[in-house]
Amino acid sequence: MEEILAYLELYFIKGLGAVSIKRLIEHYSDASNVLNADFNDLKENFGENIAKLITNRDFTLKEMALKELEKAEKLGVKIIPISSSEYPFLLKNIPDPPSVIYVKGNFPIPENTLAVVGSRKHSNYGVYIVNSIVRELAKSCVNIVSGMALGIDTLAHKVALEEGSFTTAVLGSGIDVIYPFENKKLYEMILEKGCIISEFPFGTKPSSYTFPQRNRIIAGLSYGVFIVEAPDKSGSLITANYANDYGRLVFTAPANINLSTAKGNNTLIKEGAVAITDFEDLKEFLPFLNPSISVDYLSDLKEEEKEVLMFLDAKKYYDEILERFSEKYPDIDAILFNLQLKNLIQSDSMFYYRVV
Repeated sequence: MEEILAYLELYFIKGLGAVSIKRLIEHYSDASNVLNADFNDLKENFGENIAKLITNRDFTLKEMALKELEKAEKLGVKIIPISSSEYPFLLKNIPDPPSVIYVKGNFPIPENTLAVVGSRKHSNYGVYIVNSIVRELAKSCVNIVSGMALGIDTLAHKVALEEGSFTTAVLGSGIDVIYPFENKKLYEMILEKGCIISEFPFGTKPSSYTFPQRNRIIAGLSYGVFIVEAPDKSGSLITANYANDYGRLVFTAPANINLSTAKGNNTLIKEGAVAITDFEDLKEFLPFLNPSISVDYLSDLKEEEKEVLMFLDAKKYYDEILERFSEKYPDIDAILFNLQLKNLIQSDSMFYYRVV
């Protein structure tokens, strides 16, 4: 409880962003140490501005944190700090993970995740892709992650529920604020068979700020992002950009060039997204669709193996790997060897890259 309160208090400090909080936690080990850190030490390592924000913080924040925790207990919501072993591994390893997440429903979530997002105003083409490709993903028990928005998001969640697969909804509001309200029944169904996640405090209303923030979590939670249908200017493309930044795979379906609701699809393909025309195409890229690899292959790995695996999102030279990990993991050679034995990475002339 004290640990969660400390993380909430840190989270409530205005002016501290997710990247700064992650750096602070990495340096001081936990939130309590950050809150109790000496001004001069903070200033030396993080600058005067951050030092002032922490040491001069409003001490009513602790009371706010206590009320937030009490409300969570009343509503059956778990607040998971980034230090928890339950915190999703893939999300933890993005540059700007939320320091706490609010979760309701079944948790922890399965790690065989794929984000499925798209336009609120979809065409019949988008419906066809969901009912064919996404439905096959659900039949394969993939955890479908989406944003519970109207349109493609709603279709993706419903298909997952229909096929008995797990689905994770990431909200652009507080976890107690159902938006859009038309999806109240869907919200309740997801709680029964899946999970709902938010990074925002209770009562937070959706806004032009919260939706892009939400999109980064959708990308961060997922091994890859499948853009079903998106016009040129779409929040789904923001999610795709986050996925690219995080070294996650981006998939989309080619579309007729006259189809305005899917112009973003073809743009993504020109920018390097993987074109998907049927479910079989995804098997080449998603390890949990490979019968020779355990569905819980990430869960089966040690934390250091997971971290190295996610680092190898593209070919990395051996020296680059040493520079990144040798101090933290002196046995990095053994880690690389074990990942090769598990058929998760390959090497080519001193270059290493993941194959899942």
